[in-house]
Amino acid sequence: MKPHLLLLTSAALVTLSFTPVASAEEASDSARPPYTTPSEVKSWQEGGTPVTFLDVRESDEFEAGHLPGAMNIAFDKVEGLADTLPHDKPLVIYCIHSAHRAPEAAKTLRRLGVDNAYVLEGGIAAWEAGGLTIHASDMTKAPHILPVTERCENKPAS
Repeated sequence: MKPHLLLLTSAALVTLSFTPVASAEEASDSARPPYTTPSEVKSWQEGGTPVTFLDVRESDEFEAGHLPGAMNIAFDKVEGLADTLPHDKPLVIYCIHSAHRAPEAAKTLRRLGVDNAYVLEGGIAAWEAGGLTIHASDMTKAPHILPVTERCENKPAS
């Protein structure tokens, strides 16, 4: 649906149609990687499809709590390690809410030809909120998700 602009003139009501022009950021959004939900991932697993989880948070975040069997590669290191990732099964990438780091990592991998990369919609927070299990690296500690901080923002390293 095209946005409309209504103009009142002394003679009549005029409706103009226009098509908004996409910004550069919106245009790059066309390269948005596919997303998958926690319930869809569980359904893949229950159907016998093996899944690789890639946690792109920092190591302290991973150690506090992560998805079962996940590997940890910080999002800004993914490009250099793309060749080490499996290409034969879904690669489900997540961070806390999958708002910045996971989509960036998935875009990078897709650009490098890794076409099995998916972003976990809602991240580890949605996984846990859906009643699904997370683990801590130290089994003597209760798993938890570290709070969102400025490191969650997609900023270039300084």
